[in-house]
Amino acid sequence: MQKEICEFLKEHDVEYKENYPLSEISSVKIGSKADFVSYPNTEEKIIELVKFLRKNKISYKIVGRMSNVLPSDKKYEGVILSTDKLKSYKIEDNYVRVSSGVSLPFLSKTTAEHGLSGFEKMCGIPGSVGGSVYGNAGAFGTEISDILEEVKIYDCDADSVFHLKGSDCGFTYRSSLLKGKNIVIISAGFRLTKSDLKTVKEKMRECSLIRRSTQPVGIPSLGSAFKRTAQNISAAKLIDGCGLKGFKIGGASVSSKHAGFIVNLGNSTAEDYLRVADYVSDRVFEKYGVNLEKEIEVM
Repeated sequence: MQKEICEFLKEHDVEYKENYPLSEISSVKIGSKADFVSYPNTEEKIIELVKFLRKNKISYKIVGRMSNVLPSDKKYEGVILSTDKLKSYKIEDNYVRVSSGVSLPFLSKTTAEHGLSGFEKMCGIPGSVGGSVYGNAGAFGTEISDILEEVKIYDCDADSVFHLKGSDCGFTYRSSLLKGKNIVIISAGFRLTKSDLKTVKEKMRECSLIRRSTQPVGIPSLGSAFKRTAQNISAAKLIDGCGLKGFKIGGASVSSKHAGFIVNLGNSTAEDYLRVADYVSDRVFEKYGVNLEKEIEVM
């Protein structure tokens, strides 16, 4: 099917890379190659591509900026659909409609410049809008579901486009009813609060300073490796309590700056990352009797 995939992508004017390493697009810089990484730049193109792949029973995965997705060390035999080229946005009064590929740092900066408050605490989250809605991303006590009014999705099984209210997405901590569904998040609409540039920028500056002083910014990672516990305890606190800062296997290490992060020291494999995560989980359970749940998604 390699030839047929190439022909479809060219015919529909979809940018793509063949036999491309996922480590190049993963924020943790880990991952083997994929047969194809494609970059549809319109809603119509991504929907038509999904239809083609499903019709021909070709494996595919839709990704955003891959800021919390751990690619495998094995080659991905199929097509990766990146939303990175879906970057349109429109601001009307205090309502913002954005495509799924828009990054949160860009959206935070842009809405701030329009005197709108809502995204400033998420200015340091490296993910895309689609991935953030999918996993209900958040920071500093704010979650994206707090300001989400509507999400536009393509339901692959029903072959239909739907608009869902934010309240119908079943958001919980770092999850939603969208997870596990055969859908494509096309765009999202957010209702923000009018403010002023100075106030919003100051809050962004404060959040950025905290992030830089407490997290391993600049070192490849997937952000927080584990969710807060059912008892609402920070996983980092428990990991630190086990004395595991700096613990490493191969090229993967528990960050010496923030115990909730597993970082790539330069040559980590996915196996290294998962072995560190499993070791950490085992030690935390042995000491505290608490099961840690991964926040990352493993391909």
